[in-house]
Amino acid sequence: MNSDYLIIKNLRKQYGGLVAVDDLSFSVQKGRIVGLIGPNGAGKTTAFNLISGAVKCTSGKVIFNQVDITNRLPSHIAVAGLARTFQSTSTYADISVERNIYRGLLSRIQNSSVRQLVGRTQGLVSRDEIDQEIEKLLQMVDMQRWRDVAAGSLAYGLQKKLGIAIALASQPSMLLLDEPAAGLNHEECRELTVLLRSLQEDYGLTLLLVEHHMAIVMELCDHIIVLVQGQKIAEGSPAQIRENPAVIEAYLGAPEYAHA
Repeated sequence: MNSDYLIIKNLRKQYGGLVAVDDLSFSVQKGRIVGLIGPNGAGKTTAFNLISGAVKCTSGKVIFNQVDITNRLPSHIAVAGLARTFQSTSTYADISVERNIYRGLLSRIQNSSVRQLVGRTQGLVSRDEIDQEIEKLLQMVDMQRWRDVAAGSLAYGLQKKLGIAIALASQPSMLLLDEPAAGLNHEECRELTVLLRSLQEDYGLTLLLVEHHMAIVMELCDHIIVLVQGQKIAEGSPAQIRENPAVIEAYLGAPEYAHA
C-alpha cells in the first residue's frame, strides 16, 4: 500500500485581509499523480509556493517524506527531493539546452560552490560525470537532438520540456508541475501526457500538478483536489470529481468540459 509522501495540514496564507489559501489539508501518496484544480484565483499557485518554500505560510504544516519542511528555504526543499516547475518557461534563452541543464545540476556537482552552499551530500556527480548526467536527463525528456540549440530558439513545447529537465537535474523524488500544458497545442499536450506518465512509471516519480487542461488531468491523475477561493471543496478519483455537483457548479460546468 502506498504511503503518504506529502502531507499538507491546515495550510493558510493571509495577505492582510485577503486569505489566499484557507485551512488546506490533503495528502499525496508516493508514486501517484495527483491533480490540483480550480478556477483562476483559487489559490493553486499560492499553494505550490507555500509547499516549495517560495512563500512563507501564515500557519499550517508541510510534511514531505516524514520531514517537516514548513517555511524552509526553496534550496533546502529541493535538496530534500521536492522540485517544481513554473507556469512560464524558466530557461536562459541565450544559452544552449545543455548549459541550461548544467545550471540545474550545480547543487549536485562535487566541490561546486552551490553544492557547498546548500550542503548537499547525496546524489553528487563528479566533474567527469557531468556530460553523462546531462545526456541522461536529455533522454528522460527526449531532447537529445536539441542539446546544442539555444533555449530561446526552441518551440514553446520544447521549452516547457526543458523546464522539466532542469527540475529533474536536482534529482527529485517528487515534482510539482505548475500548468505544464499551458500554451501547448494538441500534439504537444499528447507528448506531455506521455512524458509525465513515463516519469511516474519508468522513474518512480511522484507528481502533483496544477492544470486547467481537464483532458490531461482526467487521463493522468489518480486523485484530484479541487480548490475554490482558497478552500478545498472536493477531492477524489477522476470519476468522482467529474460527477461531483459542487465541482461542476463551481468549476467544470457542463459535462462536455472534458472534450474542450
